[in-house]
Amino acid sequence: MQRITTDICVIGGGSGGLSLAAGAAQMGARVVLFEADRMGGDCLNSGCVPSKALLAAAKAAHHAHGDPRMGVHGAPARIDFAAVKAHVADIIAGIAPHDSVERFTGLGVTVIEEHARFAGPRIVRSDSYEVTAKFTVISTGSKAAIPPIPGLDTVPFHTNETIFADTAQPDHLAIIGGGPIGIEMAQAHRRLGCEVTVIEATTILGRDDPALAAIITARLAEEGIRLVEGVGVSAVSGKAGAVRIDLADGSTVNASHLMVAAGRAP
Repeated sequence: MQRITTDICVIGGGSGGLSLAAGAAQMGARVVLFEADRMGGDCLNSGCVPSKALLAAAKAAHHAHGDPRMGVHGAPARIDFAAVKAHVADIIAGIAPHDSVERFTGLGVTVIEEHARFAGPRIVRSDSYEVTAKFTVISTGSKAAIPPIPGLDTVPFHTNETIFADTAQPDHLAIIGGGPIGIEMAQAHRRLGCEVTVIEATTILGRDDPALAAIITARLAEEGIRLVEGVGVSAVSGKAGAVRIDLADGSTVNASHLMVAAGRAP
């Protein structure tokens, strides 16, 4: 096992960990960074970057319709869904070098592509390294929370970690969760030609200002998104291409694809 003594040990190579590592290294600190998965973390690979790239494509499709209220008449956009996803992948690939192992190594950061665990108050270990640091920063981010819905484990579903790589256009995308992630994906997919239903057990955008949330939900409904509020999901069943979502009020939503956007977990 290789032993390293350093000033700062950062666990997690997402946006927070990378910002800290780059800044500290440029100010002369010795920095070790552990990242066992993809550099750039959620923001680059399955969060901010791909979601905004998808929304940009959806906005382009939406504007193709014009605005008759302003005397501008357009036509429905022709959507090449696989090409849209290729655009998303290209945007990620264009930014990835800025978050890469090579760039951070060039900044003087020692990057270890292994899982890290604490072995003492100031000692962090992986399979191959033992790092003793003056300061250790945990910047491991979060992942999609998966609610304990009966049958969910038997049905294929997307989270934000998988939906951007799927090049198949859903006929009908059902989204469990009406928070920011679910609503972004709802509007993007609707504008890209999909039928969309959002199911939220409490209130759509419930953590946001109610007046602003009301403006957004009205716009989403105007664009043809079905919003189901105040009703939980009691069970999920089906298979790829044919998913059934049973709601607590006895009603049912049938969809071709399912996305779970029910919050985040450590």
